[in-house]
Amino acid sequence: MTQGQFWHLISEINVSALESGDDDTAVLPLKEILEKLSEPDLEAYHEYLSQKLHALDGEVFADNSGESRDSDDAFLYARCYVVAKGKDFFHTVIADPSLMPKSLDLWCESLLYPHKEAWAKLTRSDPSEWIFDASVSYESGSNERLWAR
Repeated sequence: MTQGQFWHLISEINVSALESGDDDTAVLPLKEILEKLSEPDLEAYHEYLSQKLHALDGEVFADNSGESRDSDDAFLYARCYVVAKGKDFFHTVIADPSLMPKSLDLWCESLLYPHKEAWAKLTRSDPSEWIFDASVSYESGSNERLWAR
């Protein structure tokens, strides 16, 4: 999987549902496509997703994330929203962190799970048994380069 293919998959997200706060519905089209991919492609998808979330994990992004600033999970879900809105929005926010979502209604926690669920279906495993680690962590506060400590 290439980065372009990753962004093509993300473009399948229902942005109208996402913007209305229904992230579960928003990611359904993505989930359906991920369920047709191979294990290596699901691993690659996870790697690209982790890289994008990691790139948004910084103090300047957190400081501009409004209500999501006060919680590591909320900040992660706000970053998921940025990625879920697509390549153009992601790059716009990277260039201008003031465009980070400010409301707790603008989350996309659901983006973290469909590839793991697709893998579980493919391998007849439980999603909690996901075996792949990305080269970077997407957990809030893990991008030391972007946090002044």
